[in-house]
Amino acid sequence: MATQEQNTLLVAANKLRSNKIKNTPQRQVILSYLMTSHAHPSIEMIFKYVRTNGFSVSLATVYNTLQLFVDHNLIIEIAADSGGHMRYDYFETPHYHVICVNCNKIVDVFDDTYKENEKLATKKTGYRILNSQYEVYGICPDCQKKIDTKISV
Repeated sequence: MATQEQNTLLVAANKLRSNKIKNTPQRQVILSYLMTSHAHPSIEMIFKYVRTNGFSVSLATVYNTLQLFVDHNLIIEIAADSGGHMRYDYFETPHYHVICVNCNKIVDVFDDTYKENEKLATKKTGYRILNSQYEVYGICPDCQKKIDTKISV
């Protein structure tokens, strides 16, 4: 295993420990994958990754692990893709997502100004805001080109 992967697994193990989550190899692999993936993977993609890396794990175990990580605010669920599959993202650095409504591509935008809405929500409602997610929907540049090509033909 490469040194970078080992470092990521070590960081994942420490995150699990600091969140008082039982530290298992499967959980380490799932969390480290989410920490390094920019694909915003679905449960099926995560399951395939874990199995490809030599771990015997069920789809239910992956689902339960992801739910545990969501409950501990280690990861977030992103809107489901067109197939109805939830997508997941490691959320250490605040950012929001721009999602293509045509191909389901998700891009991270590292700008936390959307968090100002939390302050406004507190001011207007009196709620103690714990967290929030912001998603922007549109058509990505690749899909725009494909659509423009179809229109011009």
